[in-house]
Amino acid sequence: MQLKLRPVQTIQCSVHRRLHWLGYWAICLSFALLCKAESVQAQNAGWSVPTTLGPYWFPDVAVDASGRVHAVWSYGGDGYDTVMYAANENGVWSRAIDIAAMPQIAGGSEASRPTLLITPDNIVHLTYRDTTVYYTQAPAGGAGIPAYWRKPQPIEEGYFSRLAYDSKGVLHMVYTHNIPTELCRICYHLFYIRSLDDGFTWSDPIDISVQLIGSAKPDLLIDQNDYLHVVWESGYGGSYGQLSDPTTVLYAVSRDGGDSWSAPYALDPVRGRSADSMARNVTIAEDANGHLLVVWWGIPEDVIYYQLSRDDGQSWTLPAPIPGAYGIWSVYQSRLDNYASAVDGAGRVHLVTVGRRQSEQTWAELLHRVWDGAGWSDASVIASYERDVPEWPRIAVGLGNQLHVVWFVRDAENLFNSDAGNYQVWHSMRTVNGPALAPLPIPTLPLPTPETRPSFSDVLIAPTPTSPIRPVSVQNPAPPTSTAVSSNIRSELDEMGVLLLSVAPVLLIVGFVVLLYRLHRSIRSD
Repeated sequence: MQLKLRPVQTIQCSVHRRLHWLGYWAICLSFALLCKAESVQAQNAGWSVPTTLGPYWFPDVAVDASGRVHAVWSYGGDGYDTVMYAANENGVWSRAIDIAAMPQIAGGSEASRPTLLITPDNIVHLTYRDTTVYYTQAPAGGAGIPAYWRKPQPIEEGYFSRLAYDSKGVLHMVYTHNIPTELCRICYHLFYIRSLDDGFTWSDPIDISVQLIGSAKPDLLIDQNDYLHVVWESGYGGSYGQLSDPTTVLYAVSRDGGDSWSAPYALDPVRGRSADSMARNVTIAEDANGHLLVVWWGIPEDVIYYQLSRDDGQSWTLPAPIPGAYGIWSVYQSRLDNYASAVDGAGRVHLVTVGRRQSEQTWAELLHRVWDGAGWSDASVIASYERDVPEWPRIAVGLGNQLHVVWFVRDAENLFNSDAGNYQVWHSMRTVNGPALAPLPIPTLPLPTPETRPSFSDVLIAPTPTSPIRPVSVQNPAPPTSTAVSSNIRSELDEMGVLLLSVAPVLLIVGFVVLLYRLHRSIRSD
């Protein structure tokens, strides 16, 4: 056998051509990144230029008593699904690290969906998931060091989760968990548990959703009376972060610390019966008057509504549209997005949504509005996007008057293809007029020591009913207009079905060739 060698000059020319093309693509990539940065700098009203924290999606944010900002988000790669963490101290972000990593099973990825809660003792509480919901915690001063995090405690198989903390030091959690029935094999119910010992042990779960359909995107609020208020999205399904159409939004309350819960109450009873009248993306807050405020998205009219309760959730006003607040259903029909709210030191409710300011607008914006107890402010633009789509905004208030917002962005070329996408997590902040709190120093941390699980009996909670909730007619909303609604459902599995369909012909051809080969060998052997 004679070995043929390529001339040195030919090899050099080949290398030069490759270097030329590498340089070309590097220039193109740099230009694309500049365009990407340009697309998020269209902001005003005091919001900082958005800063990217890293890939990939579904972030959350919280602020400790020193003013340090803590951010977490989902990331998957190299065989693991992870919870990424970064902190901002004095305006500088730390390097992102993974504080939890779960091995992927058979190459399949699960969004870790982390959520944060910081309690007055400067403990950072975290929930996240693979197929099971986990709870853990770390001191705020050591949250960036994986060794400071307590050994994760599995709660139950589930998807969404939220935490809250009352004035007695009790931790409360809601999470979604699948309860299959003959009528609905995948319907995630909403469950409640609590911990009296700083998260070491948890009570038996109570199904507060009751209905035999699915639940998603819960929001949990504890008011000044220590009443527990929960809102969520309701419809069939609940896996992979979404429900199938039609959907509505529900509310439930416990006035005895979680011992008993009201029956679920439909905030707009006409919603959820058909795709011609749906509701999604609900959030709840308490304003300076002690009134409850809920905000949700009406579909298909693509309008954002709000409602008030002035009697601790016993009755609610009729839905009314927020002036100039439109969703993005006509631009991008997202089922994975959500709205978020937080309250500053003056008792004003700050709302962040992905939406539009005019009904004829053809691009998506990340918007901020303020409820002062009497009315809504005009929207301020945190970021504006021509083709990309922002999603899943979360907001936290630090030191009384500092607003911190995180979100992620889907690139236009891969809106429904997360595997190929260049999704990025972003942060922006703004200081508002109002009472400020003096930052408190974070105490010096001892060296991490192994956690000891104390002996503590489970808390038994009986789900007894409380008084029903009645609607109160206060203001009629604007009449909705009818538009066509797509039946296309997307999930975090993205184009898995399309991928399987595309691979199927190849598998059939390969199988056919193998069969012919084996037949041919069989004939020859005969």
